Amino acid sequence: MKEYTNKISLVQNNRGVWDLDPFKGCEDGINNNSKGCYGLCYAYKIAKFRGYNFGKTVYRYFETDRSLGNILKKISQSSFIKGVQPPLVRIGVMCDPSFDWEHTLNIIEKIKLYNSKIVVITKHWKELKENQLYRLKGLYINTSISALDTEIQIKHRLGWYNKLKKHCHSILRVNTADFNDKNLKKIQNKLLNNKNVINNLLRIPKNHKLIKNKIINVEKRQFLTSNVLTSKYNKDVHFGYCVNCPDKCGINFFTPQPNKI
Repeated sequence: MKEYTNKISLVQNNRGVWDLDPFKGCEDGINNNSKGCYGLCYAYKIAKFRGYNFGKTVYRYFETDRSLGNILKKISQSSFIKGVQPPLVRIGVMCDPSFDWEHTLNIIEKIKLYNSKIVVITKHWKELKENQLYRLKGLYINTSISALDTEIQIKHRLGWYNKLKKHCHSILRVNTADFNDKNLKKIQNKLLNNKNVINNLLRIPKNHKLIKNKIINVEKRQFLTSNVLTSKYNKDVHFGYCVNCPDKCGINFFTPQPNKI
């Protein structure tokens, strides 16, 4: 299988948001489940389709001052899509930033002055050190969690979500589903009963055990330009382009919204 290069890149995805990853690949996630988290990791599926080894984490760097400058120019421009000014930058799409927090923070500090809307998505596989916490100021950290996680994982991630409230904009990113299982439904309701919570819908292949064992309900829904199987417990949960999202990965929880007439 191919290995990712060390050259960091800025990619505008199909949903209309900039993705910038300090790594490619997710050893911690693959060690937890050979097909990625819950056996549903879209990053793993993309890597597999393209022939990359997602089970090996590769460090990424700005190759030259010129490449860094080009990226800074893009993320600091006044607008890249109607309604989003300036663009938010997501970190932790094809990796988990917790693999090496020091490296992740070093990358963030190179771009932070040029764009303050930096969203970090993590499952906290590795913990932040106490002397790194002050460097989180102003970041929007999405702690990814689900009722499908183990009891230990849920306790660990909730612990970090709560601890980070003193240091940054802390958001709980709950991977939700329409569960038939009463215990999973109960756990999910507890997770959603927190402050600054966003919903992330899982896209699920029809042969997945969650469907075969009737643990969740699924149906086809339009996602961007295609139809996919997903499990939606709340009909109002946004599922589509970033520009129309009411939460913006939690940024809008901390940003005063204009009064609607």
